[in-house]
Amino acid sequence: MSDPTTPAPPPAQPAAGPPPAKGRGCFFYGCITTIVILVVMGIVAFFVARYAINKFVGFAEQYTEAKPMTVPQVQMSSTEYQELDKRVSAFADALRAQNAPAPLVLTGDEINALIANNPAWKGWKGKVFLAIEGDRIKGRVSIPIDELARFPGLSRLKGRYLNGSAAFKASLADGALFVTLQSVEANGQAPPPTIMAQLQSVNFAQNASNDPKTAETIGKLESIEVKDGAVIIKARVVSPK
Repeated sequence: MSDPTTPAPPPAQPAAGPPPAKGRGCFFYGCITTIVILVVMGIVAFFVARYAINKFVGFAEQYTEAKPMTVPQVQMSSTEYQELDKRVSAFADALRAQNAPAPLVLTGDEINALIANNPAWKGWKGKVFLAIEGDRIKGRVSIPIDELARFPGLSRLKGRYLNGSAAFKASLADGALFVTLQSVEANGQAPPPTIMAQLQSVNFAQNASNDPKTAETIGKLESIEVKDGAVIIKARVVSPK
């Protein structure tokens, strides 16, 4: 089954709190959030592609709500955040210089803190929360779906929110990014088993490398592994000429 088309997240303004982080590309601040959005929007695209408008609207109304839900926030002191930012900065700088840095290890709380303080991702603050349990990433989202309501036949979705959670696995090996869904629910409901089986067969990151910047970053990485409650990012070792 082909990978659903995923729209890019909207730009946003700088976040309050610890000093804003300098831009260092998708994989240092927004990559995991991008994966969550890939999954969420991919699921939406899955339903849109397979059902008539009226039936899709019925599905959407069943799985969405009229009010947003409260999404948890991570509290981190300025000192802790600055130390985290330095560690990420050192990895990014070494990666650009092809100096084979030690692996970058990030917990769920650290990723949430980085996302919350990256100006490009402020629009998702309070809408996405990540937790890492063992080898799975769990995301909780509360996203307005007004963008869908602009399309013909979908006006009934205006003012509704996709409130739910998903668990998925993510990895990067041999230059290929894989994101596979393990479980999902919205408005307290899981999809029917037949639909869930189809969703679990999709690699939601199949087209991630179509973006030049993402492809460039992937080319510099040896692997991304989710293990023991953390994301482990390893740089590709470049042989001297």
